[in-house]
Amino acid sequence: MIITDEELLALLESDVSQEPVFHPVSVYALDAVSHRAAKEAGLPAYASLHRTRPDASWQWEGLFAAGAIALFDPASHAGTDYLPQLQTPGVGIYRLSDPWLEGVAAREQGWRDWLAQLQILLLEDHPFQGACIQQEIQALGLPCHWVQDGEGCLQVLEEGDVGLLVCDLSLAEQDAISLLMNHPQYRRLPIILLSAHDQTLIDGARRLLHDAGFNVLAALAKPLQSDDLLRLLKTLYLGPQRQRRLGGLKRTIRSWQGEARGQLGLLADAASCPLPVWLAVSSLPPHWEPLKAWLEQHGRQASELTLVIHRRDHLLSQADRFALVLQASLAGARLALLLDSAQHLPFDQLERLPLQSLLLGQHLLPELEAMAADSLLARFIQRARELGMALYLDDPFNLQDAAQWQDRGMAGRW
Repeated sequence: MIITDEELLALLESDVSQEPVFHPVSVYALDAVSHRAAKEAGLPAYASLHRTRPDASWQWEGLFAAGAIALFDPASHAGTDYLPQLQTPGVGIYRLSDPWLEGVAAREQGWRDWLAQLQILLLEDHPFQGACIQQEIQALGLPCHWVQDGEGCLQVLEEGDVGLLVCDLSLAEQDAISLLMNHPQYRRLPIILLSAHDQTLIDGARRLLHDAGFNVLAALAKPLQSDDLLRLLKTLYLGPQRQRRLGGLKRTIRSWQGEARGQLGLLADAASCPLPVWLAVSSLPPHWEPLKAWLEQHGRQASELTLVIHRRDHLLSQADRFALVLQASLAGARLALLLDSAQHLPFDQLERLPLQSLLLGQHLLPELEAMAADSLLARFIQRARELGMALYLDDPFNLQDAAQWQDRGMAGRW
């Protein structure tokens, strides 16, 4: 058994988390009347209240199927284009006259039931730290099996009931990276890495495992904070249904005040769009001239165009696409970077391209909420701000707290 000075300091000198308290259930008030009524009624401690505005682009089916309810006053939505969806509410959508507090309680019970059936395996070779972490997890209502070495970990994994592996990065006999790399059959298992090392090293370990195909949800510095774990678990809880909801959704980039900055889509759909168009570089012909001709044909200016670049475009190694982006930029088009994973942070693109916007994907949300100041993601976002980029958060249903994210420097949602 090995305990480093860093691990001991992490255990004894942990700061109180400054993050907001985790709430497993969200209540979305769709109008001012329902928002005021919910505040006056008083919500349980496990629920948070948000004010949002629906629109016709919402895919209502399944939107509030777990972890949330919507509350509305029918008179406040008279004449709206989405009124038919409200008048025939689906699961989780309540009129003020409905027993909506019962719905809140049902959502919380569904969350607890899911937690109770999730089997967590903790791999930690330090006796005191292992006991503390296990106790912390079990206090949340989660079954947690604790093992102290790789052999014991593999024995439990072979039983096939583990839903999440929480793993110390530094083990006395074998580090977690080599242990997992030697057993690729567990690539689909959700994993949380823990370590008392520098966050840069932890992020590097996560990236290494991610590149090998492992499903690493997060790499966290010790000690494990309950709210950090719960946020990650909620992502697991809501993940599958959210992917179903987003199918075919039109994406509009907006300020927090609702001003439309453009619509993200394909070139084939852009001709009929009255807004500035945001187009993925991967969907375009690899030369500027055809795109320039399309702009002229449809009476568009290059200034109405934003090209969206993704890490997988390998832009800096693709001469044709790199030339396309630079020529479009010189003609007046704007450039945006889409970041949907913290595993690969394209600092090189940040420095070498004249980017104006950064689109942050939904998978980053738990990490953004619990982001350490010295993490690579925090450094990346800070550098983007220094370069004057506008940051937009993936929030197609207007469900995030605008004031909270505006205070964190986000320009809007997409």
